Order: sequence, then C-alpha cells, then structure tokens
Amino acid sequence: MKNLLSLILFMILNVISLSQVKPEAFIGMLPAIPGNACADDMDDKNIFFDKLDSISELIENELENREEKSGADSEEFENITIKNLANKYGLSQKELEQLQNDENLSGEEQEELINKVMKKKDDVSLKEVKNLDSLDERGMNSWAEAYADQKMAETQYDYEKSQEMQLQNKNSYELSQLRKHITDSLKAIEFKFAQQFDEIENDPERKKMLDNIMKLSEEANNLMGEGNKAKLDVIVEKIKTEMEKYCLKFTPKYLEILNRYESYTKSCLPVCYKLEKIIAQHTQLQTGVEMKYNPGYLGIKQVSEYSKKLRDAYKYNLK
Repeated sequence: MKNLLSLILFMILNVISLSQVKPEAFIGMLPAIPGNACADDMDDKNIFFDKLDSISELIENELENREEKSGADSEEFENITIKNLANKYGLSQKELEQLQNDENLSGEEQEELINKVMKKKDDVSLKEVKNLDSLDERGMNSWAEAYADQKMAETQYDYEKSQEMQLQNKNSYELSQLRKHITDSLKAIEFKFAQQFDEIENDPERKKMLDNIMKLSEEANNLMGEGNKAKLDVIVEKIKTEMEKYCLKFTPKYLEILNRYESYTKSCLPVCYKLEKIIAQHTQLQTGVEMKYNPGYLGIKQVSEYSKKLRDAYKYNLK
C-alpha cells in the first residue's frame, strides 16, 4: 500500500510541476487530520507522514518558484517605477543615476538635484526652505499665506487635474486602510491560534506527566540485562499506561484546535486573494506602474503554515 501511495504521489507531483497550483488544491491534497491519533500505530503514522512530507515539499517548491519569479519581476517593476518618477520630476538619465549613487555626489550636487525635484513637485526651492529658519512667526505666516494663495490659484486654474489628484489620494488612502485592516485581522486570529497551541505545550501537568514517563523509561533501561524480567515487564506496562494517559489528555485538545485552524485556513483563502489584489492596486496608485502578480501566493503561505501544525497531529502519541 505504501508503494502504491508513493506511485500516486509521484504522478501528482509530475503533473502539477507543469503548472502553478492554487492553494485550494494544496490543502485538498494534504492528509486528513487523524480521527483517533492515540489509537494509530506506527504503520498508520508512517502513511500519514509519507503523504505529508511529499505534499509539503511540493508546497515549499511552489513558494520558492513563485518567489524567484517575483524577484525577477520586482527588478523590472523597480526600473519602470524609477523611470516614471524621473519623467515626473524632469530628471535626466544622468541625474537619475546620480540619485541612485548619491554617495558619490558632492553636497552641492545633492542640493541641486533635491532643489530640482522640490521645484517640480511643490514649486518650492531648497533655498526658500532653508530661509524659513531665519523668519520670525510673522514672516513665517506671511510666507505660508502667500504659498497657499499660489497653490489655490493653480488649483482653480487646473481644476480637473486637481480633482483627479484628490481622487487618487483618496483611493490610495482607502486601499492603505483596507490593506492594514485585513492584514491586522488575519494576524490577530493567527495569534490566538498560536496562544491556544502554546497553552497545551506549556501546561505544567503535561510536563509533569512527560517527566514521569522519562523517569520510568530510564528505570526500565537500567533493568535491561540484569535478569529481573518480571520487574522490567511491570515497568514497561506502566510506561504504556502512562503514555496512553498522556496521549488521551493532550491529543484531543490539540486536534480540536487543529480542526478549527484547518477551517480558518480554508476560509481565509478568498481573503488572501482579495488582499493580493488590494496590494497590487495600491502599489499601482502609488507608483503609476501596473504590478505583475500571480494570485495565490499568500494563500499558499497560509496552507504551508497549516501543514506545519498538521505535522504535530501525533505529537503527544509517544508510541
């Protein structure tokens, strides 16, 4: 049966390697959560882990491939973004290269480039900004009023452009807030799950029971080869009993949380698709460059995290 499973998985891996897989497919391929992990023997566990290892490797390979592709795309994205910004602020290719290697610029050259960008962006020179430090409160207020009047006149002159800019800023802010809200919500839920898993691991009773099992095991090891088989058999039976108690006390708790975590992982996949779309839209609004992305990366990351918790399904089965 194990050889048959390996063959099936081998076929799946080769077919899937030809195309990118969605997170829903990955979570469907993972082994089911054991129904009674304390009753399963070593053969049951081996079948479970063989399948989990194969699918986990596939998941990690998919993530690695996507990250490599994303790295290549991000370099192209960065180059286009820089060119767009250069055009926006009227910078030449030479000036652009100077900004990217500003450690080679003198103080005067840096000021000249900064001044050019500021004049293009806000119609304020670097010299004017520096002169503000020498103004008293009355002078500062006068300059601010004059600058505001100038910008208002420009806005009235180019009302359509102003409306477009306001809408872009509004959309960018709303997308930023939505992105933060979704990310914070997912993190909060995952933090609660992490706390619940940790509560089992840090339970003082669990540590006490495990210490007792280790102590009995050490006692059994010391009796081996001494010819006292009857006493050794008694201790071995006691170890089995304590291991069964240990599993029955903590495994159901772990699997109950794991089942809820599986449900959460499945339910958050549509949210991950939405978050990826928001990130792409937000980035495009900020840079003016369309961001290339392959939907599903964030969802696969979620499935990967779930698979790591699934690996501990037999954690408290010491058989």
